[in-house]
Amino acid sequence: MLVWEYSVITINTEYEVPFGAKITDSPESAAIIESHLNEMGRGGWELVSFLPALPMAQKWKGVEFANPWMYHAVFKRQAKD
Repeated sequence: MLVWEYSVITINTEYEVPFGAKITDSPESAAIIESHLNEMGRGGWELVSFLPALPMAQKWKGVEFANPWMYHAVFKRQAKD
């Protein structure tokens, strides 16, 4: 029987500032998402779901102002023995 492991990452699709750069140097949303998908894919992860981080859930976690650009990406891969 196959056993799966799962990973959830949260992606801010509005901006992602490279180390030492300015916020205006951030790539566009599609490029941000693509880089995260490619990074996880290189690790053998398969995308299962991509859904918005609900504003109320962000508030429960103590975020002052909910960010409508936040998304959760859910991945799975076969568990290693």
